[in-house]
Amino acid sequence: MPKIEVSRQDLFSQACIDDPGDEKLADILSLVKGEIDSSEGDCLKLELNDTNRPDLWCVEGVARAIRCWNAGAQRHLEELPEPDMEIFVDSGLEKVRPYVAAFAACGWAPGQKELDALIDVQEKLAASFGKNRKTAGAGFYRLDDIEFPVRYRAASPETSFIPLGFEKEMTLSEILEETETGRTYAHLLEGKDLWPLLEDIGGNVLSFPPVLNSQTTGRVSAGDSRLFCEVTGTEWETVQLSATILACNLQDRGAEIFPIRINYPEPYPVKTVVTPILFSDLMTASMESIREVLGAPISPESVQKALQRMDYASVEFDRIGITGIMPPYRRDGIHAVDMIEDIVISLGLSSFEPLLPEQFTLGKCAPIEDLADAARILLAGAGCEEILRPVLTSRAKIKDATRTPNNPVSIANPMTAEYGVVRNTLLPGLLEVESTSAHAAYPHRIFETGEVLTVGEDGNCRTEILLACLVCGNKADFGDAHSIIGSLCHSRAIGLSLADADDDRFIPGRCAVITIDGRDSGVIGELHPAVLDNWGISRPASAFEIALSALKG
Repeated sequence: MPKIEVSRQDLFSQACIDDPGDEKLADILSLVKGEIDSSEGDCLKLELNDTNRPDLWCVEGVARAIRCWNAGAQRHLEELPEPDMEIFVDSGLEKVRPYVAAFAACGWAPGQKELDALIDVQEKLAASFGKNRKTAGAGFYRLDDIEFPVRYRAASPETSFIPLGFEKEMTLSEILEETETGRTYAHLLEGKDLWPLLEDIGGNVLSFPPVLNSQTTGRVSAGDSRLFCEVTGTEWETVQLSATILACNLQDRGAEIFPIRINYPEPYPVKTVVTPILFSDLMTASMESIREVLGAPISPESVQKALQRMDYASVEFDRIGITGIMPPYRRDGIHAVDMIEDIVISLGLSSFEPLLPEQFTLGKCAPIEDLADAARILLAGAGCEEILRPVLTSRAKIKDATRTPNNPVSIANPMTAEYGVVRNTLLPGLLEVESTSAHAAYPHRIFETGEVLTVGEDGNCRTEILLACLVCGNKADFGDAHSIIGSLCHSRAIGLSLADADDDRFIPGRCAVITIDGRDSGVIGELHPAVLDNWGISRPASAFEIALSALKG
């Protein structure tokens, strides 16, 4: 769970309340699903129990939640002037680090504590939300040192500038090899011939994203009241939301926000974007569903007030239900229940009367789970180790890296592309674990049993539980995987047979359909070298995947 460190004085000053003391603050923090980790003098360490709200991972976000709960919704990034600053994106970055968002913030001169808080949220967003600067990383600069338009271009590794904290020019290659920050993030550019560079029209380098700012424009000091902020990354949504969160934070501090126009070349799907983007996700729920989830009667007026205290940009109700627009710094609304949860948080859990269950029931495992436990014991006896992977994954891992024939079901509005689809196979998870296990002694035998979502011939989705196993080593072949599935079937006293099959994941002629008790139940084979290369696996590997229900016997 995210942990942040804030100044008490800064927090309560921004929240527009007097210091309530730790006991009462603990109750107030339920607004952000937070709790006090430690409190010493002016230093507060908070733990936040919501990983879907990156806007709360900073003192500005927590203070905003408290302030709006007391005073109602506020306006954010409205009536911004027309952009008179531009960034031009080089087409060579499409396969490197394609996206950028930016804005200028003027009129607020941060002291050292405020500047430290600004840097903290920049690093927190990049480390957690931006996956250690892979999908998004931000930088701040002195606006007056920049001559617009700015160019975001693909540069040769031999391009040089003076990096932040150094006195001499270094090439981009030298920065990656000789600086601590460069070595930390060098893997993000591994395999790329050209690297990203931000420079102004005068040829002055701003930064080498996502690694280091320049010494000339990238050193921001306390008292600098005219700032330029950029966010670059590999995921559009993550880049844009990070920029919007930072812009809202600076506006809350008292800065005036000036948008910047981003110009993209072919073949980008968009030509021009003005950032920061004002997201306006629409949420709707019927009064009947709200009352059912709350388990208590509530009026539309009370719901409207509760959502306004959660900083919803607008809330309207009619005879059907409630329609709310989330504030621009939030994109965590997926279902009507998410809006109902905000209503509950606003009203306070203590305002609901607890009810004891009316019926006494005994729980037990589903039969399929008992079967999964039996399979786990048998596989452990065969020298296999179990792994657990998320049900959500990326399309690239399933289709591009693993060459799975069937398309996975996509999430309509995912937070990131990394979790943009529901898996329809377990093999990518096994391959991903194997790709990071080269340090362990071979051979490797790993397996997983878990849920997948498949699409039937009728077009309907259904949940299945699969069992998959992978063997990797210097001499791993078809026989290794076959011996494991054969042992499983023998232990369950069920018949096993194989038939030739074609599957792009496996080597032609070394792949078969698994038939158990006369039914096609899965696939087995030696994994194709192209698949292993996609995952960076240097040893041969074989695998099988079957429907767990086939082992019922």
